[in-house]
Order: sequence, then C-alpha cells, then structure tokens
Amino acid sequence: MRIPWYAGKAMLFTFWNMLRAFKIFGGNGFGPRIEVMNFSKEDSARLYAGAKAQGASPFSAMTYASVKACDEILKQRPQVICQQASLQTEHYPVPDSTTRDLVGDWLFGPVQYVPKTYTLADAEAAYQEMKKDIVEIGPMTQKTIWAKAYGILNNGAAMFEALPTYADDTHIMDRCIFMNNYGVRDSTVPLVWHWNAPMWWGVNTINVNGKTTTMVGSMLWGQEVVAAMRDHMEGTLREIMAHAPADGSAKVPTYGKKEV
Repeated sequence: MRIPWYAGKAMLFTFWNMLRAFKIFGGNGFGPRIEVMNFSKEDSARLYAGAKAQGASPFSAMTYASVKACDEILKQRPQVICQQASLQTEHYPVPDSTTRDLVGDWLFGPVQYVPKTYTLADAEAAYQEMKKDIVEIGPMTQKTIWAKAYGILNNGAAMFEALPTYADDTHIMDRCIFMNNYGVRDSTVPLVWHWNAPMWWGVNTINVNGKTTTMVGSMLWGQEVVAAMRDHMEGTLREIMAHAPADGSAKVPTYGKKEV
C-alpha cells in the first residue's frame, strides 16, 4: 500500500528538480558536481573534541553543518536525512538461543526528519535515536528494512533507494540529505579515501589514520553552488572545532573492532 504513494511522490518531485536544474530552464546544469573537504589530523582531532565538548558526535556535527548550509546557501530546508547505516555488525538474539541471528544485508537508510529549527543538540538527539532504534529494531529500522525488501531492487548499495518504488520517506532527489559517515578506520599503508553519492545533497565522510576526508555533492545545483555549500559547511565545522581544548590534547579514537 505504501509503494504507490511513495512512487508517485518521488517521481513528481524528481522530475521537477531535474527539469529545473537544466540551464534551459534557468538552472546551473544537471549532472554530478562534487567538492572535497579534507582536514588534517590536528583539525580532525579538534573537530572530534569540539563536538564532544558540546555533547555531540562527528556524525551530528556533519548533519548539523549540512542542514545549516542548505538553509543559508540554498535557502531550502531539507525535509529528511537518509542516514545510511550498516546492520552487518548488529545482532538480534532469539530467546533461548545460544547463538545470534545475523541480518542478511548490510546497508539500510533509517530516515531522520528535520524539524523547523535544527540545532547541534537536535542533530545529536536524532543520531542517538537512530542508534537506539537500530539496536531495538524500532519503527525507523523496520520501515527501512521493509522498503528495501519489497522494492523492485532489494540489494546492493544506495541504488535501491533511488528507485521511486522504494517505500520510505527518502526521496533522494528532493530535499533529502544523503548522509554516509563511515566512522574511524586505521590503515597500515598511506591512504586517501573519497567517494560521494551526489543526489539532492550528498555527504560522505570517513576518518582514516586520523584524517577526516569528506566529499559533498549534488546532481542539481551546479559546481559553484556545491563549492559554496562545501565552504559553508567547513565554516560551521571550524566553529565547532573552536570548542576543543586549547592545550592540544584532543585525539580521535582509534578504530575499535566489534567482537562477534
């Protein structure tokens, strides 16, 4: 019953945003436009510590900065944030069982709804709600699992969410921030990591060997606007960095592998 509603809404607003992006209709051109935002080890540590000092996480710092950039550069408030989450390391025990049930797929997109006012504290509360919902298989997680399972494409990464038959409030080409935060990773070799999913607004970020590497992008706004959005986000994140301890003691935690 959900699929016709979401399919109709997604197709209507996808075509509307695509058409108005073309230069012939007054836009900046339709197509992937991507910008890089990389931080040094020192700035990455300051971002982590500055967010922590305000009771927030790097994830919520990124979502807060993204929403703020949409508000002040695009002059459009995103309605939702598709919080790409892996359930690969989660487990849901069966009563009276000594083993664990594994979720058979790894990528899902729990939806965060963006209110009219959106502070860093709001972003952190939504992030904590998502984590709790995933552990408890709450309504947010159930809905994203159902939407993937019953979609025309029900496997892989990201593309299943792009189809209009995906029955959740993601609508990635209309007022949706497509958010990927891969957390902290360590590598024994020098590594630079970049990837982006440019939809309405895409944010992909990871911390590798202490350095936060981020790509942002869009199919709709053109290179100049995407660059302005990136610059605005960086400015917000540097404001958060300013809350880090001044003694240089800030450190990004190393990757902690979950025991299974």
